[in-house]
Amino acid sequence: MNPPLAVFGNLSIDDLVFVDGSTRWAVPGGNAMYAGLGMSIWSEQAMIVAPVGPDYPLAPFLDRVDLSRCPPVPKTLRSWGLYEEDGSRHFIFRNETKNWESFCPSPDSAGNGHQVAAHVAPMPRETALGLIRELRKTGTQIIAIDLDERDLHAITVDKVTDLLRSADLFLPSNQETRAIFRDHKPVEALRRLRELGPDVPLIAVKCGADGVVGHAAGSDHFISVPAVPIDLVDATGGGDSFCGGVLAGYTQTKDVVDALLYGVVSASFCVEALGLEGLLAANKEEALARVAKTRARITFHPM
Repeated sequence: MNPPLAVFGNLSIDDLVFVDGSTRWAVPGGNAMYAGLGMSIWSEQAMIVAPVGPDYPLAPFLDRVDLSRCPPVPKTLRSWGLYEEDGSRHFIFRNETKNWESFCPSPDSAGNGHQVAAHVAPMPRETALGLIRELRKTGTQIIAIDLDERDLHAITVDKVTDLLRSADLFLPSNQETRAIFRDHKPVEALRRLRELGPDVPLIAVKCGADGVVGHAAGSDHFISVPAVPIDLVDATGGGDSFCGGVLAGYTQTKDVVDALLYGVVSASFCVEALGLEGLLAANKEEALARVAKTRARITFHPM
């Protein structure tokens, strides 16, 4: 049996407005659910730790992820999701649930169960650091971290360094690294991050439709893994599901190439359907087939 994995983050209910004027109301989402389902393709023991209210429809997900550690709150985080012509998306918290920190797991939640590895999804920086400290105290061996894009206006190298050095898998997006390093290209940002965190086992920059570039500690080369060729339907949650896949792959194989492959495959299931539908429909056989096809397209380049 695979080791227990957990994602710490948030669950949300989203009201979506698309470019063509169509809408979808009360869509279940949240970075923890996308990451947890990205893990569940590869692991039977994927847990989600995220505050949830009685209004979130948990039933469709109970056979894929363990939700027993989710602390109850009176109402689930609720957002407007606005889609733009250029593919960008803006998620704005509804006024009644706009205090995001109150919808993130507390550091104490790290000790309410056991996980060999954990993904800390985007959340306020101090909350993330406190949670990571508690995870280490409880014996969590591998920790993956994604950055909070809502802090991009105030993000600095100094603020990122503590998070980077506390991670085993550091998994920011190209948008986030451009904010940190003032428009550096992904490979340039990868090099800068490696200078700041020389001992972090894996640093990878998510590049959306262009896949991911990653570097293993001590390697002379960086890895370029292309995105799986699918028909893009909805990019929401692609980065979160990638992180879940990477954590599962690295925990099971300790191999950075396999970890990145698991990540891009998890993301491919996510973005080829609306919302969580693609991840719920994913199966291990098709996932392994996508890994094999994508492995042949990996390239290595001097660091």
